[in-house]
Amino acid sequence: MDAFTRRLLLRGAAAGAAALGGAAATGTPATARTAARTRPGQRLTLTTTVVGTGSYAQLPFPVPRGVQRIDVAMTKSSSQASLGIGLFDAHGPGYQSAGFRGVYGEERAAFHVSTADASPAFVPGHMPAGTWTVLIPVFKAPVPTTVTVTVDLSFDPQGAPFRPGPEPGVVLDAPGWYRGDLHCHTTASSDAWASGSAMTPAEWATACRAAGLDYVAMTDHNVISQNYFLARDAGADMLLMPGEEMTNWFHGHATVSGLEVGQWLDFRQSPLGAPLPTGGARIREFISVAESMGAYVAAAHPLGAHLSWQFMADAEADPRSRTHGFEVWTGPWQADDEASLAAWDTMLNSGWRTVANGGSDLHGVRNDGGFAVGKPTTVVYSARLAKRDIITALKAGRCFITRDPNGVEVYLTATAPGQETYVGGSVYGAAGDPVTIRVRVRQAGGMRLILVANGSPVDVVPVASDDQAVEVTIPVPPGGGYVRAEVRGIPRRVPDNPAANEGDMEALTNPIFLSDGPVPAEHRAERAPAPDQPGPRRQTA
Repeated sequence: MDAFTRRLLLRGAAAGAAALGGAAATGTPATARTAARTRPGQRLTLTTTVVGTGSYAQLPFPVPRGVQRIDVAMTKSSSQASLGIGLFDAHGPGYQSAGFRGVYGEERAAFHVSTADASPAFVPGHMPAGTWTVLIPVFKAPVPTTVTVTVDLSFDPQGAPFRPGPEPGVVLDAPGWYRGDLHCHTTASSDAWASGSAMTPAEWATACRAAGLDYVAMTDHNVISQNYFLARDAGADMLLMPGEEMTNWFHGHATVSGLEVGQWLDFRQSPLGAPLPTGGARIREFISVAESMGAYVAAAHPLGAHLSWQFMADAEADPRSRTHGFEVWTGPWQADDEASLAAWDTMLNSGWRTVANGGSDLHGVRNDGGFAVGKPTTVVYSARLAKRDIITALKAGRCFITRDPNGVEVYLTATAPGQETYVGGSVYGAAGDPVTIRVRVRQAGGMRLILVANGSPVDVVPVASDDQAVEVTIPVPPGGGYVRAEVRGIPRRVPDNPAANEGDMEALTNPIFLSDGPVPAEHRAERAPAPDQPGPRRQTA
């Protein structure tokens, strides 16, 4: 993870400066891009001074009617400063504003938006007149730093108005265990772009197809332009789901899967006890907005160095501040993933129904951290290979995580008198009543299966073959509890690249909950049969 980071022109300079508040503005003719003009362009120069860390500077500027394109470029007086740059249109820069047009991290400092197109990560389309705002995320400014932003306004026609395309519909209309990657980056993420080997959504579809994946969520940092042409990019047999990685540069990240094309989620949250930035909110509001969009939200690399999820106190104080999921496995299994797994067990022991998932967090195919497509893979039992069905299954915890697309498979089921369920489900009984737990493990010969109940191992079974069934009986604990399974092998060392070392985790499941109480009247048997053959449904490369 260390590899790893939206009225009329004022008349005269004095009126312009007054309207811009803390930003200074001057109006001078912009350099012509073409000989013919429908109306002369204008250049505005905005300035401000930033210092410290963890803030967002705002530079408003006026946009008159008829503007067809805006070009923005930023310079800074100190090379020690680390700054981002984004843009809001006339809808304003408030929290979750409909005016968000895009943002870059420190890797890029110039962009354009127009009625017809935009730079990667930025949103093209209608250019409403009014006050627009350049946003400057201040990651680090150890000394006072003057920020200068030039804004070129053009009235030149830009071509056909932008129209996004559809997203994939039902890719496969059948229930099954579908393999996917819930954390990926395209060239729309400025840090992935800077890697020089980031993939486009279409390239992601090709890579996933070759690896044996069925779905992938397009989780770029705070932006949504990667979601605009997913049906075109996916082809007929892949599910590319619109998404975003909410990247709060100061307090943690969260992957958001299953958005609608054009939907966006804000990143300016602060934990309880910390001051809110201008345009900021608490994490509860972020979760509420994501819920209204029908999306699945998971804290990303939650215990990763410099990237940890800092909203746990919010979640403990208010269940509405809890994410649906917890990314316990990010890229190669390493020490922070082990810590995330332990933290997740603590949540489950506290009665939270938080779902475990994984994701590669792949920024570029050339990297020195061992990151790769589908490493790890989240395997979901879904009614169909379609966005809404995958999201429904994820929220219910109907999934396990495995090291790669053709990795170890773990099918966890439970039965009690008159009851049957599988991973993510519940069985009911009085404290002490026996529950039969069955685990079918594939492609794990020579490894060991570990059953974990209420955070502690209750059985360790050597796996002798590549298709083995294990059965144990566990009592319903007083007050209820859970049981989950994991498969461990041996650590994988990379002598010439220790950053790519991997621990011994091969696969882990979400829990089955053991509920202390009577069987609900609406309870029905739940079954998710293992596929006839192990491995991905498609031929892998």
